[in-house]
Amino acid sequence: MILLAAGRATLELLDENQAALVDRIEAGRRVAGTVRLALEVDDSDAKARRLVAAGATKLADPVTTPWGDRNARVESPDGMQLTLFSVSAET
Repeated sequence: MILLAAGRATLELLDENQAALVDRIEAGRRVAGTVRLALEVDDSDAKARRLVAAGATKLADPVTTPWGDRNARVESPDGMQLTLFSVSAET
């Protein structure tokens, strides 16, 4: 895994095994294509519900990751997968 800091953003470059692990954690199965956009939001559960109400597809129920963040995975109508994550207050 390579993380490149870009101000308030990061770019994650994952190999196939790492991408599969992230998918298993966030969605319970391999679902992502070659690109997945991850966005930090205040309340990932609520934002995911809003996106689904606006036409996105819920790919999995929100989960708490092993590192304590709250992640929700949705797919936009154009097929882009989004991970919405809320950072734990404890980190």
